[in-house]
Amino acid sequence: MKPPPMLRLASVSLLIFGAACATSEDGINGSDEQDTTTATTYVDIQELGNGAEEAWYGIRDKLNGEFAQVCGDTFCEGDFSNITPLSVFCSVTSKNATVHDCAWTFTASQHEVDPKLGTVVVDVVTYQCHFKPKTSGPKLIAALHNAGDALHATLPGMGSIYDTLGDCFDHPIGETPITVQTGTTYIDAENYYLSPKSIAAWNTGLSHLHSGFDQVCGDTFCGSDYSDVQALDLGCAVTKSTGNVKACTWNFGGSYGQIAATGAVAPVTKTWSCPVAVHGTISAMIGVLTSTTDPVTNAIQRPLPGGTSAYDSIAGCVTR
Repeated sequence: MKPPPMLRLASVSLLIFGAACATSEDGINGSDEQDTTTATTYVDIQELGNGAEEAWYGIRDKLNGEFAQVCGDTFCEGDFSNITPLSVFCSVTSKNATVHDCAWTFTASQHEVDPKLGTVVVDVVTYQCHFKPKTSGPKLIAALHNAGDALHATLPGMGSIYDTLGDCFDHPIGETPITVQTGTTYIDAENYYLSPKSIAAWNTGLSHLHSGFDQVCGDTFCGSDYSDVQALDLGCAVTKSTGNVKACTWNFGGSYGQIAATGAVAPVTKTWSCPVAVHGTISAMIGVLTSTTDPVTNAIQRPLPGGTSAYDSIAGCVTR
């Protein structure tokens, strides 16, 4: 679980104080410390003590929020229009806390309905974007916390974190080309309706599902090593002539951090594509998700047409 905001701020203050008191003896000279008696070892920046773990949660949330503000006009205009940030990891030397490597993980997805078979074909990817500021762990935490725009702030020994992302997004991990057959029987739910009102209703239903996942994730799907699981797109194949839902697939991505003996951050990323059971029409599905009178307030836990909730559908999938 994430620490409360006030605890994060107090912890950051401790780290800023420590960074301000650092002297030239902290070993920040553009290269890692060298110990003549033992090999250099590395730890996660969150293990520095003095509230580093709580402070880093706050910085991760700050960077993720700033990325969400700029993505639509920059990186999210290609095939993967829903690039979603996961977590930021950094390794530091155990003796002097010199930053050795950092990596920011992301996930994204796209889907297409096979118009002949009624299947939902997906392509779900992750990214591991590395950057290497030449500073100490406490100073990096202080710099990112104090920056009005941490994403675009120039860090010691490099440009901004933003500057490192363009090339990274050109190298998705796990990309799978989407191939579908020719046909006219099935259509994607997002293209089924033509009226602005109906399109808005579908998008509202999706929004309710995503917010429902966020509400339950911390105590369920995000309770394992993959504590940053993010919900991506939900694709549904609909029979054009009747509006019946043939199939739905909901995509997710997550990560956790690992540090190699060399000090390199080696995140583990994973994606999930989970069938969501729906036996009824797309209009009935939208009605469930957008209902304002349903006694189950969280849309992800409401029984969809056919009797199974989206929560129950993905429970045996995301946790695998």
